[in-house]
Amino acid sequence: MAVLLFVSVPAGTAGCVFESQIRIQFSPASPAMITQSSNLEQAPHRVGGVTTRDGQVVRIDCSITIVYDVTEATGSAVLAQLYRVHLRTRPLPRRTPYEFDCTGPLVMEIPVEASGVQASSTSATGVQVSLPVQAPVISVPTAFGRRLWAEPRMQFAVVDWAPALSPGDYRIELVFGLPEARVVSEKAIYTASVSCGRSRYLQPILPPVSRMARVPAFTIQPSPEATSFSVPHIIGANGTYSDATRTLSCNAERRTRTRA
Repeated sequence: MAVLLFVSVPAGTAGCVFESQIRIQFSPASPAMITQSSNLEQAPHRVGGVTTRDGQVVRIDCSITIVYDVTEATGSAVLAQLYRVHLRTRPLPRRTPYEFDCTGPLVMEIPVEASGVQASSTSATGVQVSLPVQAPVISVPTAFGRRLWAEPRMQFAVVDWAPALSPGDYRIELVFGLPEARVVSEKAIYTASVSCGRSRYLQPILPPVSRMARVPAFTIQPSPEATSFSVPHIIGANGTYSDATRTLSCNAERRTRTRA
């Protein structure tokens, strides 16, 4: 069974904005093929450089907005929920190099028996290019020397679209095969890429978790008809804004002067 993930990525907005509806289409062919589609607006947002003084703190804010269709007593309405993650370093030594990119890789948790994972992007003009993808991956590095581990009987597929995509509209495709058609459970994390001193890792943004057990799963049910489901609210009830703060680790050597 092959699985496709479609994501439209228009640049030009601050942070990421996408629709809550995930559309699913099973093909009647054997082996079955699943198409997942969702619209996403994402703009590059990064900071980089070298600290100019001792004790400097480097900051970046990464935001995610999900737009939901809701039904109220007065009729249908639209609810936009904004989740912003404030990323901060501890005070750094002078001359510490850093680069933080909110457009980090997409980390997909998929069944361990999935194979032949591929990713590609198609621009609005129809130009298609392959995207870097790592699979199978059992864990990815996170802050302070820790790792985010895939759950039992699962693996990660890490799709890095940022280096390959210039500003514009894209459809992102993720394809993998399974031995047989069955119910599929998946999880997804949007991340920021962090480089600070000698540290290189991924910082989960949506959701900003340290364990996969805390990430909501979505289940794909085999169906001959096109279906859709809405991703869980990122903020409780009908709230519109929430934020979190995370401290970034930085393995930076403090330089000392020696006198002749």
